[in-house]
Amino acid sequence: MLLRNKLRPRAFRLAAYRPTRFNSEIPFLRIQDGTFYKKYPTAEDSSNPPLFPNLNFTLPGIHIDGAVKAAPPQHWAIIGPSGRTDLLHILRGQHICIPPNARSYPYLLTDEIAGKDPRLRVVENAVQYVGFSGEGSGAIGGTRGAYLSARYESYREETDWTVLQYLRGQTSLNPMEGDEQGTLHDENLLQQTISGFDLRNILDLPVSSLSNGQTRRARIAKAVLSKPELLLLDEPFMGLDPVAVKKISGILHELAKRHAPRLIMALRPQDKVPDWITHIMVVGNSNKVLLQGPRAAIDDTLNVWSYVAKSKQDRDSLPEQQTQILKKCEADLKAGVLDKELLGDLVAHTNPIKTLEVYASLGGEPVIDMEGVRVQYGDKVILGDWKQKVKDQIKDGLHWRVRRGQRWAILGPNGSGKTTLLSMITSDHPQAYGQPVKLFGRSRLPEPGKPGISIFELQSRIGHSSPEIHAFFPRQLSIRQALETAFAETFLSKPKLNIERDLDISAILQYFRPQLDPNYTTSKVANDISAASLPLPSLTKQTHVRLEKYALLDHIVGYADEILFGELTTAQQRIVLFMRALVAKPDIVILDEAFSGLSAAQRNRCLHFLDKGERAKVRASNVSRTEADLRFTGLTEDQALIMTSHVAEEIPDSVRYYMRLPSPAGTPDSLDFRFGILQSKTSLRHPQTWEAAWSPPDVFLEYARRTWRRKQHTLPVQDISEFEWWSI
Repeated sequence: MLLRNKLRPRAFRLAAYRPTRFNSEIPFLRIQDGTFYKKYPTAEDSSNPPLFPNLNFTLPGIHIDGAVKAAPPQHWAIIGPSGRTDLLHILRGQHICIPPNARSYPYLLTDEIAGKDPRLRVVENAVQYVGFSGEGSGAIGGTRGAYLSARYESYREETDWTVLQYLRGQTSLNPMEGDEQGTLHDENLLQQTISGFDLRNILDLPVSSLSNGQTRRARIAKAVLSKPELLLLDEPFMGLDPVAVKKISGILHELAKRHAPRLIMALRPQDKVPDWITHIMVVGNSNKVLLQGPRAAIDDTLNVWSYVAKSKQDRDSLPEQQTQILKKCEADLKAGVLDKELLGDLVAHTNPIKTLEVYASLGGEPVIDMEGVRVQYGDKVILGDWKQKVKDQIKDGLHWRVRRGQRWAILGPNGSGKTTLLSMITSDHPQAYGQPVKLFGRSRLPEPGKPGISIFELQSRIGHSSPEIHAFFPRQLSIRQALETAFAETFLSKPKLNIERDLDISAILQYFRPQLDPNYTTSKVANDISAASLPLPSLTKQTHVRLEKYALLDHIVGYADEILFGELTTAQQRIVLFMRALVAKPDIVILDEAFSGLSAAQRNRCLHFLDKGERAKVRASNVSRTEADLRFTGLTEDQALIMTSHVAEEIPDSVRYYMRLPSPAGTPDSLDFRFGILQSKTSLRHPQTWEAAWSPPDVFLEYARRTWRRKQHTLPVQDISEFEWWSI
């Protein structure tokens, strides 16, 4: 019985040592040759690989005594395609450490911590983690409702806390005595944090109605209010607009300089590292640390790594020291710890942006027509709070038209109404039925001589991927079942399938097999069984040939029947939802931050499929298929694309139209409303064009020019003469 008690799992806690006086050599966190596991390792358990074997890492304990600093400040960024979240969990005291004493927090045992707050001796109090993989129902501690439309409705549940209640800690239905007004009692800190994170205008909003970016700001602010010694941020800038990124980065820099708290953030390889970051750790495949140290040294190493893709003549000119760095890089590539996709992401800043000459599609018949849309709750206007020049008259609200074949990017700061605008198209917003919106030439409600368009017809003609769908999507479905819901009326109702739709699903599963199948390898592709070896029933000759043609395809995508949606990583789930939006070949494709959280390689594969379909450079099987056999060749001229993103690289060059929604009222350096066409020799990936799209009105006019009539007797002549267009 005594042995059983000793083996009982316990929460990680510090050893019961006596407090020690502060010493400048005592680090805050120290890991020496530690290997970590998600559960206790056994020889029989092959599904529990080691995490970061023989890891070494030290975070100094900063102490200021008079004018003397015990150690220079270190602001760390952990960069990698995967594993960075596991590493943050290790730093916060989670996962099993072998040997147990390899991980320690010496600074938390000092008199300084004892005098500040004895509760900070416990690691879970001293180290706070803010991650965003659970964006949605449980991300902020308040309910998001049971369905997509709930966030837009006026009815609120008891647990729909406001942002102010959330920050104060007033989120208990049965609070303890003295906590009726919340668990936070430092009013000065609360007001400073509200101002610093620009939350004052949304304090009265329910957390369930916040945008993706607003939710992130609120969660980081909540963590700061708990006064931790170390704050771990997992992709803090994902989902934030460029203006908000600069502001939040500045706030975090001020916190880091004061060590109130210390900061370590995890970033994707393609993310821009803030200028104030002093130290970098690069995480490779198989949970291995490739590089760690001062930023200048890491930058020098990455510049050398860029020579891997260059000619032998360029590489031979490198000095001996850099040649050794290059050899180590090639050894890591051979060992699989580093791959070409990760290497390309890490050295992308050394590659110039290639701009092709692309012209905007004039478009066909209108699929979306808005004539003065204005969404408001009481006196608060969420969308359409501006005046627009239409047919030489100044009118209120949003006037906008989208035609078949057009590709639009919707830009705007967090809280500007992008998701609300898209909800008017999908009819997730209750006010969609009363707004002047026409879809496919018809209103939502019946008109004299015209039937209304039903929600089920609308769903069958619109493909949609968004963080809200991600939050509500059922986790118990297999990957294939998740794609089949594109042909169903609801997530869990029976899909309407036939052989053609089955083949479409199999084709898209084959294309994305490298991203979704954990057992995918190039050698496995080469060894796939041939179609002739599969037993086929006795059928007519024509049917037999057809089945033989696709039998191997079904075998290759068998992984999709075995893996559940909930078993995938967050990035893989986003890919499945992207596939779901396209597999039914809808008339309108809506991608609302669909690539948020994806690695650059995953994102680029999605963008390639969006534009080119299955014409892939990387084969996912050895099935020989001609151009005529391809079931997806990219978006067609009959399909319209509408997408939102805060990252230029997530917008394909085929997007030639843009709309910029204005900043919420009271925002400094606010943006105004504009829409227009991109010039033929540029794209939103081009830094100057992206900067222009996000510039204040006076700067915007330096980049942009008015768009006038282009050609007579073409459909968009009506649009260009009717609205005020701006080319950038």
